[in-house]
Amino acid sequence: MIKRNIIKCLVAVLSLTFVITGCSKKEEVKNEKVITVASSNSADPYSYVDNGEHKGFEVDMWKEIGKRSGYKIKMEPTGFSSIFGMLDSGKVDVAANFFGMSKERLEKYDASIPYGSDSVCIAVKDGNNEINKLEDLKGKVVAVSEGSQGQQVATSVNKDNLFQEKVYGDGTSGLQDLDLGRVSAWIDAELTIVGDAKKANMKVRVLDKKLSATNIAYFFKKNDDKSKTIKEDVNKAIEEMLADGTVKKISEKWFVHLYESRLSFFDRWKVEA
Repeated sequence: MIKRNIIKCLVAVLSLTFVITGCSKKEEVKNEKVITVASSNSADPYSYVDNGEHKGFEVDMWKEIGKRSGYKIKMEPTGFSSIFGMLDSGKVDVAANFFGMSKERLEKYDASIPYGSDSVCIAVKDGNNEINKLEDLKGKVVAVSEGSQGQQVATSVNKDNLFQEKVYGDGTSGLQDLDLGRVSAWIDAELTIVGDAKKANMKVRVLDKKLSATNIAYFFKKNDDKSKTIKEDVNKAIEEMLADGTVKKISEKWFVHLYESRLSFFDRWKVEA
């Protein structure tokens, strides 16, 4: 009888322990800090999916931001043109894909401190010597990627309908049409142009005069308390990463192969406010 009572007591204690432990774990999950980040599934080397694995500059950046800020980072790779739509709908907390701090974006969204910079350029097929400046695009068809910094800049410099913009869902399709002669030029961020061209084993010539230069940042919803808190924590992590050279190290890992003969490119990682 005594033995049975002891066994019953032990079972009761164990059951209570499991209940308490289970509740504690649920509480931990409930209190876990999470940042959900939307980035491209096809923008190599920024953010892309390769054989089911999410890779790229932004993946490494957010792993480090998560370590330093104490947040669990949940990456949501998606089509490039869908990234800001996911932010608008509240499905994600951050839009992250090496986005330029354009006037249009800053009017609609809050931005982190800049963590890099890039320029928007005109590229033509190697061997095309007829186009050497913006004015030479008169009457031509020019490729731009939907939702990109390049599209915004192209639209801003094309107010007098100097050229016809042809919008593509991704830069790769525009590059293919440039190679086939269906478009005369391609306007996009310099890193995108050089990276996509090298990946496609295609030679392009980037015009010397840049259309614009901009700092790069992460974007959050405006007038949102949760977004404001996340942005502040992310900014602290970025400041540390810029100061100790981590951003430069990650940049060199993903971009240096594109600029083997232009290592001065990395001077731009000395971000100016």
